[in-house]
Amino acid sequence: MVPRSSRLMTSVFLVRGDQVLLLYRKGSRAIADSWVGIGGHLEPSEIDDPTAGALRELQEEIGVRPDQISDLALRYVALRDTGTELRHTYYFTATLRPDAPLPVDCSEGDLHWFDLTMDPSALDMPPTAHLALTHWLNHGRHDNELRFITITADGSSG
Repeated sequence: MVPRSSRLMTSVFLVRGDQVLLLYRKGSRAIADSWVGIGGHLEPSEIDDPTAGALRELQEEIGVRPDQISDLALRYVALRDTGTELRHTYYFTATLRPDAPLPVDCSEGDLHWFDLTMDPSALDMPPTAHLALTHWLNHGRHDNELRFITITADGSSG
């Protein structure tokens, strides 16, 4: 068996009205250029509190403060084995309050608001982000369940 390192990340699908905000992340050391939620790596002090990491990333990447969102909820916990690394990602959803300014800039890439009726199959996304967003758009946004995603080193999911 190949020894594997571990990477812990967080991602937030931010909603306003009938749209969800995604980031086309460019130049990441962890993933190819692709569409993702707002997020990044957990800091060592956040390993036991991924919600704190999600809130920090929202503020760092797009300037959204905790008081500008509501309904922050952990929706998916994903584990992907790349063959050399175990990638743990905590996927959250949150609602941007109507009085909060719309995020327009991100130093990590380009922001775009997509309709909640979108089909994410046309977007280049990391595998777990694609599964989480697709399921959430089609089923998960209608409930409050926490779900788990696994992808093995050979690419199969469960």
